[in-house]
Amino acid sequence: MLSKVKIRYAKKILRRIKTGLMAAMTLTAGYFLSAFAISYAEEVDVFQLRRIEVRGNIILPRSELVDTMAIPVTGSIFGVDLAEVQKRLETLNYVYGVRVGRLLPHTIFVDVVENEPLAYVAGPEFFVVTAEGRALPLPHGRHELELPTLSGVPSAMQALDAGYIDGHAQLEQACAILKFLRSGYPQLYEELSEMVFGVSGEVNLYLAESSTVVRLGDQDIEGRIAALSAFLLTVRGKRGLMDYAYIDLRYNQQIVVRERA
Repeated sequence: MLSKVKIRYAKKILRRIKTGLMAAMTLTAGYFLSAFAISYAEEVDVFQLRRIEVRGNIILPRSELVDTMAIPVTGSIFGVDLAEVQKRLETLNYVYGVRVGRLLPHTIFVDVVENEPLAYVAGPEFFVVTAEGRALPLPHGRHELELPTLSGVPSAMQALDAGYIDGHAQLEQACAILKFLRSGYPQLYEELSEMVFGVSGEVNLYLAESSTVVRLGDQDIEGRIAALSAFLLTVRGKRGLMDYAYIDLRYNQQIVVRERA
């Protein structure tokens, strides 16, 4: 004869089994109901693709992105292979990252993160270097972006062939300087027209509005840019960049300037 303890334990086990069976039945029913609802909605065109939403693109036109996606113009949004669409978009120049998803009831959306162009590189063929270390052809084959130009790097075309600037010392140095300027001294970056590497590796900056030459030399570039900023602060209200033909920062503990006539 079973003891009362054993009877209570058996009832407890039976309750757990019953609860588990009810949960499984609920989940199964929910699955089939969901599948039926989606199937029915597709039959009545509730999820018919009606819109492709592209967000985040500045350099790449929407038309190029949509053409690359190659999504059929008819059909359900659930018939779109999102992974395949993302793979196609990632082959485009200037695409750093992309996210593709569905927005019920009838939209496919694309969030694009583009590479950040830093400068044009002058040579037999112009191209663009980006903050991510990419070397890319001109967008649409034209100078459409307001960027400074990098000159005096005769072997730069090797980077364009590779698609990256890794291993090219001057391009890596130039990108580091440009990123330093853009983040710490955005006004100087905005006014920069051209960065020129001399034959000995010295760096000169040419400012667009004033045609002023800033001579940085070939060492401690970031420190000299900081010194330039401090100098401009001391003369603010009395002198501006347009008042100088050149500013020479190659000497220790001094800044040599030449004022315009």
